[in-house]
Amino acid sequence: MNPDIQSRRRALLFAAAGMAVPLPATVLASDKRPIVLGQVSLSFYAVTGAVIQEVLARLGHDVTVRSGPHEEMFPLLASGAIDLMAAAWLPEGHAAYWKQYGTGAHVVTKLYDGAHFFWAVPDYVPANELASIADLAKPGVVARIDRQIQGIGAGAAISTLSQRALADYGLDALGYSFRPGSAAEWIATYQAAKQERRWMIFPTWAPQFLNKDGGLRPLADPKGVLGSMNYAALVAPQGKWQMLPDRTRAVLSKVHLGIQAVTEMDYLVNVDKLTASEAARRWIQRNANQVDSWFA
Repeated sequence: MNPDIQSRRRALLFAAAGMAVPLPATVLASDKRPIVLGQVSLSFYAVTGAVIQEVLARLGHDVTVRSGPHEEMFPLLASGAIDLMAAAWLPEGHAAYWKQYGTGAHVVTKLYDGAHFFWAVPDYVPANELASIADLAKPGVVARIDRQIQGIGAGAAISTLSQRALADYGLDALGYSFRPGSAAEWIATYQAAKQERRWMIFPTWAPQFLNKDGGLRPLADPKGVLGSMNYAALVAPQGKWQMLPDRTRAVLSKVHLGIQAVTEMDYLVNVDKLTASEAARRWIQRNANQVDSWFA
């Protein structure tokens, strides 16, 4: 007999007996339970998280977003206070956080490959004078460049690695220093230097929107202090992951964006002034076949 007919007959029998009607397994209320999504409070994480929100909404889930610095988000992953986190950079980028807080976490899917940290300079700085971090020790460069390096939050991996680079390359002894701050301060410092065509060091990463316009030139890192290539993963506390419906787990496990997609969405937010949700929806509309394949 058709399962739907069986379900309707069973429902009628329960109703006639004055009993509660059990929901079919495919529509249990718990299958559509609210989901808490954690993300670091930087725009390229926000657009990545916004795509995940759209996917979850299509699956019927209400989503609450918790956002904050790295040092706040990873403990939430460990404690199970969030259901999903977009995203962790593995194996190196967030290695210290992952070692401390990722023991009980599950890697759901690789959202994009090629994530990495680097120092850059504006493209008007001559490459024959400054091509690598080691060149920052040249007397002519020391005399001309702004030796205070503006970064983002102190808990970010790029901030920790940048301070290590100062020591490993002997730059701190030459008067270089690192100043943590907000993302807004980091961007404003770069934009002001470009407007005045000043030489400056920009600690950054990919993906992020400033890589799109071609105005940055990466510096070589011969000591490898800033690390190598990573992948960005959607992760979840193991217990929380197992509680999600099979359909939700199957779809999330297929999500893949690519580093170019995140760069483009981050550009829409920071240059075109869209919200993260608007940027995600625009990308989804432009890549409907790819997104539909996650649900196939």
